[in-house]
Amino acid sequence: MKEEPKIQKIDPQEFKTILQNLGLTEESLAEKIAVQTLVKRWVDIIGPVYASHSEPFALNGDTLVILTVHSAYKQEILFMRKRILSYSARYLGRDVVKKIEIRIGNLTPKKQKSPSHTADKTGLEGKQNLVSLAEKETDPIAKKRLLELIEYL
Repeated sequence: MKEEPKIQKIDPQEFKTILQNLGLTEESLAEKIAVQTLVKRWVDIIGPVYASHSEPFALNGDTLVILTVHSAYKQEILFMRKRILSYSARYLGRDVVKKIEIRIGNLTPKKQKSPSHTADKTGLEGKQNLVSLAEKETDPIAKKRLLELIEYL
């Protein structure tokens, strides 16, 4: 009979230490994850026309900061305030986003879709350590989720 490999779990303290070395706190990481969650669903939230001219930019406390390219889009997005708050509550949980602030500015250049192989992405010093740590995870679901989280950094 074949022996099943023992699932090796990542020590949360090791992960937390690497995040601290990168200058990240649990709160700042949670805010980045929340913003990226909305970015990935932005087209569903406000539609393709407005999504191509705006983006969730930051979460300051309970205020979602949205960037848009023109004041006309700012006005239209303001009309969608209740919808944005509703979808934010659905995707992030209640009381995460209570207010919306819309600013005019330059949007982040859109990246072309590429394979989600994050080992080559070393934009932050120490990010490779997180990837290496995530690669040790033997649970495929946990490993995939960790790599997704690291991609947001």
